[in-house]
Amino acid sequence: MDPLQLQVADLIFIRGTRWLDFPVKLVTQSQYTHVAGYVGEHQLIEAQSFRDTGYLPSAAYAGAADVFRYPRLTSSQAARIVRFAHHEVGSHYDYLLLGWEFFRLSLGIVLPYMKNKRRICSTLWADAYKSAGIALCPTLRYPTPGDLTRSGLLRKVGSLDPKRISRGLYR
Repeated sequence: MDPLQLQVADLIFIRGTRWLDFPVKLVTQSQYTHVAGYVGEHQLIEAQSFRDTGYLPSAAYAGAADVFRYPRLTSSQAARIVRFAHHEVGSHYDYLLLGWEFFRLSLGIVLPYMKNKRRICSTLWADAYKSAGIALCPTLRYPTPGDLTRSGLLRKVGSLDPKRISRGLYR
């Protein structure tokens, strides 16, 4: 199978280029500032600030994103991950957790935090994988996109390429 053909439960890591992304890159020590997940039918699900968790076309981040895959993923695990993500559509973004992450990463201060039903992009997908029995970052309760890519369990399989979009591969 073509490794660049998106598969259900692939994670799409976005290399942020907006001015607000640069402090995130600095604090997280990663080129990735956001993560979404492929759920089939040319759709991604993401938890994004200033809107509820929801869908967007898989081509939305073409030219600015890399595709990572869990190589040992079974079809039943992929189905559980996607079911979890679909269930989260409409949920709210966790701005408090974003602030908590800032203190943890920039100042080394781990404040008390009580998990709620809100999520940031990386915790949405870490929890989705956890629902299928896969702990991408077992030592981190609230991983960042960079933490997920450094977990050692995901493998980069390609990038969302604008040329492939023009051929209709990511619609």
